[in-house]
Amino acid sequence: MKKLIILFFLGCFSYMSYGLLDQLYTQYQFNQQMINPAYTGIYNRMSASLISRVQWLGVEGAPVTNTLLGQSAFRNGTIGVGGMIVDDRLGINQNLEAIASLSYNIQFDEAKLAMGLQGGITNFSYDLSKLTLDYVDDTRLTDGLNEFTEPNFGAGLMYLHPNYYVGLSVPRIRGVTINDGVVNSTRYKRHYYLSAGYFYESSLFVQYKLTTLVRYVESEIPTVDLVFSSFIDQVIWTGISVRDLRYFGLFTSIELGQNIRVGYSFELPTNSLLIANYGTHEISISIDKAFDRRTLRKVQRRF
Repeated sequence: MKKLIILFFLGCFSYMSYGLLDQLYTQYQFNQQMINPAYTGIYNRMSASLISRVQWLGVEGAPVTNTLLGQSAFRNGTIGVGGMIVDDRLGINQNLEAIASLSYNIQFDEAKLAMGLQGGITNFSYDLSKLTLDYVDDTRLTDGLNEFTEPNFGAGLMYLHPNYYVGLSVPRIRGVTINDGVVNSTRYKRHYYLSAGYFYESSLFVQYKLTTLVRYVESEIPTVDLVFSSFIDQVIWTGISVRDLRYFGLFTSIELGQNIRVGYSFELPTNSLLIANYGTHEISISIDKAFDRRTLRKVQRRF
């Protein structure tokens, strides 16, 4: 029974801790729709993306996130409409989220100011079949825990210039606290994102990009991402990423013609997890259809 109690509270603790955090991505620098609704339709295009991320490969029950995104611009890029489905899993826990987003863009000479809103629902559930129990005398671990669904909404701003951008967003404004039959537990805390990037074109064949993302969760220490990448011959993006000077990654993204981009990234921690797993892997595929071919070639691929 002692092992059962330990298992139960470890499961609850891991779920509560995980539930406090948004999903992590490495390749958000190519599509920020998942962290800022203002990005929806900011380029005059229609696009769809699939991102799959396996964190700490080799660790049983480690996080796995699959994200499907779609967006399109209307009224010559003034309005953006999009949607996102996220399947996020850790151990016995599964969060399934569906979100719709809407943005309005104000066009200046070269730049845009975008304002976005989003809303959706998240379903929280458990798969207790993944537990290996020595004893089965607790019905809460055999009959199942109640799943629940909660609504949420968010907002964001983004200023985009061909050579730089600044974004600020709160993708999910509502905190989520429930009573799971034992205690009141916080399943989600509000996140704040501040992003920025700069694009430098040294020649027709080589360009560079430096981006950063600051995340802040209420009552937590902020985290900071730094990403440096280069665009070679208008075909291959390649670069390095650093998160809090603890997680280091490499990534590449290849342009397959005018409309398809395929990406891969690899991360390793520098803490004790280094020897316990095979790293974090993320793959992506994106399909774009630009309404303005000049926009596609000169701006779209930058941020």
